[in-house]
Amino acid sequence: MVNVLEIIDGGFIGGGQTHILSLVNCLDEKKYKALIAASGKGGFRNEVKKNGFNFAEIELPKFYRSKYLRDLDKIVKENSIDIIHSHGGVAGMYARFYKKKYGNIKTVHTIHGIHYLNSGNLFRRYFSLMIEQYLVQYTDKFICVSEADLKTAAENRIADTSKTTVINNGIDLKKFSEEKGQRNNELTKKYDIKEEDLIIGNVSRFDFQKNQRFIIANSVELLKKYPNVKILLAGNGGLFEQCIESAKDTGMPERFIFTGEITNAEDYYPLIDIYVFPSLWEGLSISLIEAMATGRCILASDIEANKELITDRSNGLLFNTDDPVEYLKRLHELIDNKNLRTELSEKALKESLEYSEEKMSGKIMNEYSILNTQYSIPNTQYTILNTK
Repeated sequence: MVNVLEIIDGGFIGGGQTHILSLVNCLDEKKYKALIAASGKGGFRNEVKKNGFNFAEIELPKFYRSKYLRDLDKIVKENSIDIIHSHGGVAGMYARFYKKKYGNIKTVHTIHGIHYLNSGNLFRRYFSLMIEQYLVQYTDKFICVSEADLKTAAENRIADTSKTTVINNGIDLKKFSEEKGQRNNELTKKYDIKEEDLIIGNVSRFDFQKNQRFIIANSVELLKKYPNVKILLAGNGGLFEQCIESAKDTGMPERFIFTGEITNAEDYYPLIDIYVFPSLWEGLSISLIEAMATGRCILASDIEANKELITDRSNGLLFNTDDPVEYLKRLHELIDNKNLRTELSEKALKESLEYSEEKMSGKIMNEYSILNTQYSIPNTQYTILNTK
C-alpha cells in the first residue's frame, strides 16, 4: 500500500480542489491510500468529508514560514506518507521545502496554471519565480494539466522537462451527463427563470483571473437589445460584491442572477444557454470541461489553454478579451442563431468524453507507480532544461 498525501492550500472549492476530489475518487484502493490536506476554512473540507475521503487540516500561508513545516511533518509521520502530491504554487512550495529539510519522501507537483506570472506586483512575480526555480531540484515528478502550462513552465525554468508529463484534467462525466441536462425546476423558480428566457452564464470563483467583470461591463447594449436575456453568474470570491455593484450600475440589476457559493454545479450548467468564459489565463479549466460535458454552447476567451479545449467554430466560439466589439458580435450571433448554438454544443458534448476523471487518474496512478518503484536519484543529479 502506497500512502499519498494530496495537498493544496485553499479551503474553497476551486479547480484544483475539484481535481483532487476526482483523482482520489478514482484511485485504486488496493494500491493507494489517499489523505487530502488543505485549509479547514471554506467548503472544501465538507466536500471531502461528504465524499468519504480522509482529511487533514493544515494552514499554508502564501508567504513562506518554515514553522509550518512542523505541521506538515506531523501529518506525514502519523500517516506514513510515501508520496506528497502538491497542487498549485503555495502547496508546492511547502511540500518541496519539506523534502529539502526532511529528505525521505517522494514529491509530485502539479502545475494548475502559473498564476503569479500574471500578478501586477513585480516583487511577487520575481520572488515567486526565483523560489519555484530553486525548488525544481526537490521535485521528483512534475505534472502539467495543459501543453500551454508545460511551455510556460519550461520557458521560465520552473520545471525539469525530463521529469514532466502533461495529464489533462478530467471530470466525473456521469455527474455532468446529457441526461441531467434539463433545467432544475426548483432553481428556475428560485431565480425566476422563465421558459422563454435565454440565459448567458458563467460558473467560476469571482476573482481577477476569471474576469466576470468583462461580462458585466459589456452587458448594457446586449440587455437592451434582447429583453428575454438574463445573466447568471454562479460562485463566490473576492470580487463578488464588486461585481454585484457593477451590475447595479448598468441600471438593470434585475436582469442579473448572482447565486453565491455553490456545491452542486451540475445543477447550474443546465440553466445556461450560452456559457461565456472570459478568463485571462488558465491551466486547463475544469469549469469549461464541465460546460462542454453538459452540452452548453460556449463562447470563450482565446487564451492558449482554452484553445486546447475549444476550436473556433467547431465546438464553440473564441474571442479576444481586448476586443469587446468582437465579443458582442459573436454573442449576438449565438443569440440569433439557435441552430449554430445546437451544432456547437453537440460537438462540445462529444469531445468532452476525452476528459474523464478515470482517464486522468489512471495516468497519475501510473506516475505514482513509476515513482514508487524507481531508484531514488540524488538531488545533485537533477537538471533543468532551458528551452529559451
